[in-house]
Amino acid sequence: MLKKIKSSGNWIFQIKTRQYRYFLLFVITITFYSCKEENQIEINGNLSNLPDGMMYLCQDNGVNKVDSVKTVSGKFNFNYTIKNKSREPVYFCLHHIDNEGNFKFISFPTYAKYREGKWFSSMFLSDSIVTIDGDLVDVQTIGIKFDPKTKMVHCPNIIGGYQTNAMFHVNGDLMDNFNKNTYGKMVEYIKQYPKSFHLLYEINNNRNSFSATQIDTLLNLFKGPIMDSDTFNKLKDYKDKRLSKKPNVPLLSDNEGNRVNVLDAKFKKHIVVFWASWCGPCRQEIPTLKELYPLHQKDIEFVSISIDENDSAWQKALEKEQMPWKQLILKEKSAEYVNMEIIFQLSPSIPYVALMDNDFNVVRSHVGLMTDREMEIFWKIK
Repeated sequence: MLKKIKSSGNWIFQIKTRQYRYFLLFVITITFYSCKEENQIEINGNLSNLPDGMMYLCQDNGVNKVDSVKTVSGKFNFNYTIKNKSREPVYFCLHHIDNEGNFKFISFPTYAKYREGKWFSSMFLSDSIVTIDGDLVDVQTIGIKFDPKTKMVHCPNIIGGYQTNAMFHVNGDLMDNFNKNTYGKMVEYIKQYPKSFHLLYEINNNRNSFSATQIDTLLNLFKGPIMDSDTFNKLKDYKDKRLSKKPNVPLLSDNEGNRVNVLDAKFKKHIVVFWASWCGPCRQEIPTLKELYPLHQKDIEFVSISIDENDSAWQKALEKEQMPWKQLILKEKSAEYVNMEIIFQLSPSIPYVALMDNDFNVVRSHVGLMTDREMEIFWKIK
């Protein structure tokens, strides 16, 4: 009897040991795939009328190609490891070049609008699994001319996860023309999708369009792990700085390497132009500025602030443009950037022109290229 019990006990122990091993293997497997899913995107495509060729996966924009696979009989598959330490979702898009050299920009249908029409987005977010299928449809572009080998096409069906779905329910022109209704719309969107990184990115990219108290309210509407993300916490820090006392105006480097004041107090008005050597509209605006400078230089201080990251590109542009007023540089990763962003209410787009008074108040601002007449009216404001 004792022998039988002992034997049974050994058998039970063996079973438990085996179960423990299986359990351990299960935990390790789940952990591995969970980590894999957080940092990987799998894209499965089946587009029946897609010619054989190469499909390119681009991150953030159409220029940054990060992976490519062959397309055969309309089918393709990506298993791409996302290289970002924060593990936050990133934007992706797809471009295709067939074996004949024909190029296709691919866009996807959404549930939202763009300027009262249906919004087709070229971007989607990096959910762990994305499925794309159907027949591609050629798009007739208005006002945009492509060469004969380049086409824009719509894909009829894309299935992603929470992040892409949330993005595709937000109107594509939400932040195009910021007005008193934009904040209210953003509140409603976050209430519907409180874990949406797309909405968080939109707020962060346009944070100077919102007041500090509005940003505080919006951040409090988010829920879940997104609240531990780098973007969320950086935006929170930025909001806290804006809610505190007005930041000090930093000194910036001029084109001779000297640290100087941004504004000269002997002028009552200051035109501050944010630009970059690589910005086409910024360079296009410079001849107008050069024409207006001798007419206003006694009453208005002119200051150009480049956001170039490359000093040599900035200096080369200065040598070519020959602007006879104060030239400064402000790099986005510099210690001075956040204070300057808050004081000048910087836009994410350039050229950005701010009319300032001596107390560093923004009297008026404008984003984008201005005509000669618009610029003259802009400066005459009292």
